[in-house]
Amino acid sequence: MRGEIRVEWPEEPYPGLGDPAGLPVGMLIEELEELEGLWGVLGESLGRMGPGALWPGALRWDPTYGWQILEVSPPGFGEPPVAETPGATLRDVWAIVSGLVRVAAGRPPRDLEDVFTLLDLYAGVFPHGLDAVVYALLAEEDPRAVLAAVRARYDGEVRVWPAAETAVGSRKAKGNPESDNEDAFTVVRDIHGAVILLVCDGVTGQGDGSGARAARAAVETTREYFLGDDHEGLVAGIAEADRVVVERSGGASTLLAASVAPNGRTELALVGDSPAWLVRPLPDGRRAAWRLTPAQTVLAVEIRTEPSAHWGGSILTHHLGGYADEPYTASVQTLPGDLLVLLSDGAAVESDTWFGDDLAALATVHPTASGLAAALVARAELLGGRDNATAVVAEIRPA
Repeated sequence: MRGEIRVEWPEEPYPGLGDPAGLPVGMLIEELEELEGLWGVLGESLGRMGPGALWPGALRWDPTYGWQILEVSPPGFGEPPVAETPGATLRDVWAIVSGLVRVAAGRPPRDLEDVFTLLDLYAGVFPHGLDAVVYALLAEEDPRAVLAAVRARYDGEVRVWPAAETAVGSRKAKGNPESDNEDAFTVVRDIHGAVILLVCDGVTGQGDGSGARAARAAVETTREYFLGDDHEGLVAGIAEADRVVVERSGGASTLLAASVAPNGRTELALVGDSPAWLVRPLPDGRRAAWRLTPAQTVLAVEIRTEPSAHWGGSILTHHLGGYADEPYTASVQTLPGDLLVLLSDGAAVESDTWFGDDLAALATVHPTASGLAAALVARAELLGGRDNATAVVAEIRPA
C-alpha cells in the first residue's frame, strides 16, 4: 500500500508566480518594486516554520493582498519552528530564487546553471538588478541592501569623468598591429551636455581585417554624428553606423552606446553582445554590480524556452552590417558614486566566480574610472588574453 501525503492551507492559495493571474512581469520589472514587500513576509514565515519549509512553488502573489508563502513543514520534525538541518537553508534559497527567475523568464529554471545563464543573457530584459539580488541570496547575504541600491534615486546634476583602456590580448595577437585589435571606442560630449560613450567589437569573420574596419568605421561615423547639432539619439546613431558599415567595410561589429545626461539619466542602446554594467556603492563600504544589457545571440533565443540549449553563444542575431534594425534600448538613473562600465566581451571574460562579483571587487580597490578601466583590461590578460579587451568607464560625480 502506497502512502499518501496531503497538504492543506488555511486560506485559498494565491496564483503561482509565472501564471497569467500571478505577479505580472511588469510589476517585477518596474525597478523590482514588488520585492520590497516580500522580505518581511519571508522573515515571518521562516521564523514561524523554521528553515527548510519552502519549496519552488511556495511564493505566491495576489494584486489585492500581495505576497503569500505556502510553507510545508519537513516531515518527522515535530511542531514548528523546526531546527536547522543540513541543506535546509539552501532549499529555501532555491525556492526564492526559482520563483523570482520564473516570473522574469516565463518558465521555471531547471537548475542553478540555468539561472546563471538566463540572468546573464537576459540582463536588461529582466529587471535591472535582479542578477545582483539573486547572487546575494545565493551567497546567503541580505538582499535588501542590494535592492535599496538598485532602487536609489537622485534629483541633482552630475558630472561625468570618463576613461578607457584597450588591449589586443596576447593570444589574440597575430603580428598585424593594424588589424589585431578589432575593438574600437570613443567618448564625445554633444551640444546638449550629454556624455556619449561607445564601444564596438568587430566580428573576426574570415580573418581578413573586415571586423576591425567595421568597428572603426562605426566609431568614426557615430562620433561625427553625435558631435552634430541635429542628432536624433542613440538609435538613429546606430542606424547611421549600420549604413556606413554595410557600404564601406564589408564586415560586421557590435555597437554598445550609453548617453549620460546632466541629470544622470542614462540611455542605453545595443546591437550584439557587448555588455554594459553599473557599479554602485553600498552603505557598508562594499559595492554591488549588475548587468544592464542582454546578449543578442542565437543561444539567448533558444534558451528562453529550452533549458537544455547550449549552442550559438557566439552567433549574433543583431549587429552592424545589415542586422541592426532592432537594437535593444533601456534607460537607467545614475547617481554620484556610480561607475558606468561599457565593455567588449573580451574584457568581461568569466573566471571561476560571477563577473559581477569580480567587477564589484575591482571597483572597491580601483574606485576611479581610469583605475577600473586599466584593472579590467589587466584582468582579461591575466585570464588568458584570448580576445581583444576594451573597457570604457564613466565615473559619476556630483556636479
